[in-house]
This record gives sequence, C-alpha cells and structure tokens, in this order.
Amino acid sequence: MRSKGSPERTGPAALGALVAELAAKARPTPYDLTPGGQGRKRLAEEAGMSVWAVGRMLRGETLPKVENVYGLAAALGLDEEGEKQLLDTAGYRQRPDRANRSNRPVLSIANPLTPEAIADALGITHPFVRTMLISSITEAIRLQREADQNQDGRPGGTAVAR
Repeated sequence: MRSKGSPERTGPAALGALVAELAAKARPTPYDLTPGGQGRKRLAEEAGMSVWAVGRMLRGETLPKVENVYGLAAALGLDEEGEKQLLDTAGYRQRPDRANRSNRPVLSIANPLTPEAIADALGITHPFVRTMLISSITEAIRLQREADQNQDGRPGGTAVAR
C-alpha cells in the first residue's frame, strides 16, 4: 500500500505532472499551462485535443486516448524515448504500428489479446471504466474456461448454473 502523499508512477496524476513538466521545458517555446494561460490552448491545438481534455489530464482526472498521447509527444517535440515515457506513464503499451514488429508475438489461442490490450484498442482511458472492462473480460474468460472443462459434454457447467 502506498503511503499517504507518495507520488504515483503511472496513471492520470503521474501523466498530468509529467506533461506539465515537459511542457515547461518545451523548445523552442515553452507552454504556459497556468489556468487561463494561452499555453493550454496552444498545447491542445498542437496535440489534437480539446482545451477541456488537456485541463482534465493536467489535473490528473483522466487519461487521454492513446492517439492523443502520441499527439502530445509530437507537440512537446519528444523523441521516441520521450514518447515511450509518456505511454508508460499513462499505462499504455506502444502502438503496434510504432512497435518493432519482429519482436511482436503472433496472436493465437496460445497467445491471445490481453484484457489491457483490448481496452487500449477500444480507447478506454477513464480509470474506473478501464478497470471495470478489464475485470469483466477477465471474469468472462474464467467462466468460458470453466464451461469448456465441463466433463459431461453438455454446454455450460457450474459457471452457467450460477
């Protein structure tokens, strides 16, 4: 359990703090992200986001869509390493078309999509909604596996009877 006041390393609060830090150091012109300042508007426009979404992200209320994280990286002038830092802090995996395809596993029954990858693919960024979706997918997989192990050959099993 985290101690009270300890900083988070991933998630909305951490991403908001990281973007604010990087925006203040951005070159050639840093972003003034103070409320009412024009920096939020400029960052939003250059990242392809709304000013409202940028504000919520900076306050640590929500995560932007994964596509917008790439937009933020571009607006902040980040290299691939900086882009990866933003994605990691947000809790996203690197987008497949930007990943090294030779290291990607082939999707199969033995190597299926993860619930987290499904949430990423659907663009689910709100922490509560994301947690609920991942939990639901995990439970559905458990129920399916239980049904598949039914010994009498009939569809269902104890999971279906509940």
